[in-house]
Amino acid sequence: MVINENASRKIIPVAGGKGGVGKTLVSANLALALAKHGKDTVAIDLDLGGSNLHTVLGMRNTRMGIGNFLSSRRGALKDILHETPYDNLKYIPGDVLVPGIADLQFSQKKRILDNILKLTEDYIILDLGPGSNNAVTDFFLISNSGFIVTSSQTSSILNTYGFMRNVVFRFIQRAFSSHREVSRYLKSVMKEKKPGSGMDFSEILKKIRRIDRRVGEKIDKYLSVLQPKIIVNMAKSPEDLEMALKLKDLILSGLGVHVECMGMIYFDDTVNQSLDEGIPLIKFAEGSVASRDIERIALKMIQSEKFPIMPLDLDYYKDSFELTQIEAVNDYQEIESSRSSEEEINVGDLLTVISAQQKQINDLKNHIRMLTMKNI
Repeated sequence: MVINENASRKIIPVAGGKGGVGKTLVSANLALALAKHGKDTVAIDLDLGGSNLHTVLGMRNTRMGIGNFLSSRRGALKDILHETPYDNLKYIPGDVLVPGIADLQFSQKKRILDNILKLTEDYIILDLGPGSNNAVTDFFLISNSGFIVTSSQTSSILNTYGFMRNVVFRFIQRAFSSHREVSRYLKSVMKEKKPGSGMDFSEILKKIRRIDRRVGEKIDKYLSVLQPKIIVNMAKSPEDLEMALKLKDLILSGLGVHVECMGMIYFDDTVNQSLDEGIPLIKFAEGSVASRDIERIALKMIQSEKFPIMPLDLDYYKDSFELTQIEAVNDYQEIESSRSSEEEINVGDLLTVISAQQKQINDLKNHIRMLTMKNI
C-alpha cells in the first residue's frame, strides 16, 4: 500500500459502492481538472467488464488498453500510455477491445498493481468497477486514500458502508495472512457468510483480539493508516450532506476508520449535455456548478502538500464535512439566484411578447379604421 502523504506522486482509486453514482464522470473530470492545473496526470480505466472512461473523456476506444496488456503477458503499462487532446493528461483504456477478462486471476491483478506502482506521474487516477469483490478492494487498497463516490440516497449510502466494510475486512485479511490462526478464522467467516446476511464487524474484531491480543492492538494501528474520502454526487440541496454525516459516524463506530469529505457535487443538466456532445464536463461547461465543484476537489488535492492530510482551517469549521457544508450552502444560493434570474428573464420576455402583440393588434385596428373611413 502506498501511503500517499509520504509519496511524491499520488495514486487515487475512485470507487462506488454501486453503479450509477457517477464514479466514472468524477474520475475523468477530476483527472482533467488536475491536468488543467499543470499536474502530470494519468487516468486508468480499471472498470473491467464495463470500461467507459474513454466515453466520458470524449475519446474513441481504438487503442491498446488493460485488456491487451493482460492478454500479451509482457510489456509494461507505461508502454500503453496514450496522449489525450488535453495538456498534461494521459490515459490507459480498459478492456472493451479484449472481452472476457472481467474475472481477474491473482497473477493478472498483481501484474497490474505492480505496473501502476512504476508510473511516475504526479497523479494517477484509477476508475474502478462497481461493487466490492476482491479485485476492486485490492485496487482500492493500492493506496491509503481512495475516493468513494456516493449519492444521498439511502441505498447508495448503505452500499458505501458495505463497500468500506469489505475494504477493511480485506485489509485485515491481507495484513495478517501469515498469522495461521487469525487467517483461518477470517476464512471461516467468509465461508460461513450467507448471501444477504449482515457481517457484525465489531464481533469479528473482538474474536481476533481473543485469538491474539497483540494482533488486536496492531489492527487499531493499521486501521489508522486508512484515510478514505467521500464525495457526494448528484446532490439536490445542502441537506443531502446529512446522510453522508451519518455514514461517517457509522464507519467510525462500526469499522474504526475515520473518513473525510472531499466535497459535494450538485446535480447539473450540463452533465448529460456534455455526455451527449462527447465533451468532458469541465471543458463543455467550465462555469457550471458541477464543473466547479469537481475543480474545487482537485484544488484541495493540489494545495495539500501531504495529501490526504488536508490543511483545514479549524478556526472556521470543525472538519472536512463542515467545510463541505459551507461550500454546499454557497453553491445552493448561487443555483437559486440563477433560477430567480432565469424566471425574471422569462417574465420579461413574456411581457415583451405581450407588448409586441398588443402593438400589432393596435396597428391592425388602426389599419381597419383607415380602410373603413375610405369606403364611407
